[in-house]
Amino acid sequence: MPDGMDWKKYEHEITQQFRAYYPSARITHNTKLVGKFSRVERQIDILVEEQPSDLSYRIIVDAKYRGRKIDVADVECFLGFVRDTGANTGIMVALEGYTPAAINRAHNDDLDIILDVLNLDELKTFQEEAAIPYRGEHGASIAAPFGWIVDATKREGSALAWLYQRGLTFEEAMQGGEFMYINFWSKKENKVATLDDLIVYQEGYIKQGLPNVEIRYLENPPNQREGKRTLIRIVKHPKYPSPEYTGFIDFDDFAFLCVMFTPEQLERKNLRKLRYILRDTFPMSVEHESE
Repeated sequence: MPDGMDWKKYEHEITQQFRAYYPSARITHNTKLVGKFSRVERQIDILVEEQPSDLSYRIIVDAKYRGRKIDVADVECFLGFVRDTGANTGIMVALEGYTPAAINRAHNDDLDIILDVLNLDELKTFQEEAAIPYRGEHGASIAAPFGWIVDATKREGSALAWLYQRGLTFEEAMQGGEFMYINFWSKKENKVATLDDLIVYQEGYIKQGLPNVEIRYLENPPNQREGKRTLIRIVKHPKYPSPEYTGFIDFDDFAFLCVMFTPEQLERKNLRKLRYILRDTFPMSVEHESE
């Protein structure tokens, strides 16, 4: 164990990190919830509850203060615990880190639970998993959802940034078919006045190129930061290896687009990640100094 730190101080430091990351949430330390399935009180190290618009989130944080790495058995036990407490997200914070099998089990679970395993040093950099992609005069501040990173490396194509699972390379994420990318659509440059105009325009050329395409839309709560309209479009076609999910935010001067690909069995889990980005992203103006 680290010198000068007991388990109470350890949990307190973790709690303070989550208070900084979720300033508007209700965060309770050392509390209990009655399990949906077990019908008994379950002890919770840190409970994070937030209700942006009409969506409610419950995050269970388990602070593992022990002198060994978290293994796959610990993750299996925690998955059942998170499901029993009705949480959307489970996070294990480990003093000594985790085994490769543990992180694989956490990231590849197909239940409707978002689970990540972090050590304390990684948690301290959790808020830095963000980027400010920009094009021309438009920029946006985005933060990666739990367990993912933002990759702003410039590559071929028009994408401004990529998001994928922490611990993977870009190539591994592409091969696994579970990733997102960010793009902007300038209303002034493309003569598009509203998000509805953009939807009609894009749907026209999608159907022209893919006659048998299936397109549907999910209305989404407004962006929490700016109160702007958000929308999710789902495109399915036999030529696509998986459905394409596009999240839109209708900012004043540009439309923010986050395009997501995910295996269908992980759709509900990753739609929460997409909604998280649509909820918290906010626009920025970019000024370029003339030489």
